[in-house]
Amino acid sequence: MQLTLKKGPQDLEARVVKPGLCCSCGGCMGLCPYFIQMHERVVLMEPCGLAEGRCYEVCPRSVVDAESLNQSVFGKARDDYALGTNKGVFMSRGTDEKVREKGQYGGTITSLIMAGMESGTIDGAILAGESGRYGLLPEPVLARTPAQVLAASGSKYTGCPTLKILDKSLRECSRLAVVGRPCQVISLRKRIAIEPEVGEKISLVLGLFCMWSLDYKDLTAYLADKIDMKAARKVDVPYNRFVVVTDEGARDLEYEPIKALRRETCDICFDFTSEFADISVGGTEWKEDWNTLISRTEKGAAAIEAAKAAGKLEVEPLPEERIELLRKASLGKKKRALQALASEEREARDYLVISQAEKAAVEKQG
Repeated sequence: MQLTLKKGPQDLEARVVKPGLCCSCGGCMGLCPYFIQMHERVVLMEPCGLAEGRCYEVCPRSVVDAESLNQSVFGKARDDYALGTNKGVFMSRGTDEKVREKGQYGGTITSLIMAGMESGTIDGAILAGESGRYGLLPEPVLARTPAQVLAASGSKYTGCPTLKILDKSLRECSRLAVVGRPCQVISLRKRIAIEPEVGEKISLVLGLFCMWSLDYKDLTAYLADKIDMKAARKVDVPYNRFVVVTDEGARDLEYEPIKALRRETCDICFDFTSEFADISVGGTEWKEDWNTLISRTEKGAAAIEAAKAAGKLEVEPLPEERIELLRKASLGKKKRALQALASEEREARDYLVISQAEKAAVEKQG
């Protein structure tokens, strides 16, 4: 599958990092020692001299050819322009109350990974864990036990570059689960497309629903005079709300000022539901102790059935009216992304390649 024209680290810095289009997925940092993490921002410390590099090819803001990527992942054309190729949309939650309490909403992803570890189909998981250094700043972690998975559970709403530990994790694990935002799932699938041997060691790709992620530096500056950052433990973004859980309890803050701190690159993101994952998970925005669950691949469907059979996961049909609301939300994000791309500079506008049929469907239904 041809993904991009051959370019290197300097092109990545000039076309993606400096213009503010970087997603902080971490894909380039796992491949190039010259790209480093400063909090959650990616920085090229010095030119490496290469004219071509995988760092550029795997970037989710270099070129994303949706149809080619769909063929690579699913072996067929895109057949659902709202939610992506899938086998069904459900609602789910973990059966363990401790998992639901520590996880986000129903604790579905935590439950799936823990079930896989207990059955032996997963021997490690790349997650966004708590740094323990900067309050709300998460850090990439490789969890090797169910206890470590539970410790890292719960959504983080800033751009944790978890893929920076992909190569290290692949050296340690042969049945790896990877959890990521849509941009990280795309980066991982692009990496697998050019290096199929990477995919042989990945048991499960678990994608998160994501409208946008926040810039950590801007977020902490905004929150500094409103809460004790050292006491902040968790963030949640229910519908049109922003909640910070601290040692003293939950604090509701104004939503719109927080939303304004989102990363600029999120406005040109076309993918809300992690369409290229094996399984996608998000909130229901209806029942707070349940997740929305999208089964996409045979591998994903098998993992769901195994977790159910092990008594780790409850799965029920998601009411059709909730599915329609999800489709509407996804199409709305796609339409906003197309509008944002139309106003961008040429290089940014060229990153996304979709068919005319998909474009027409989004513009009509969004």
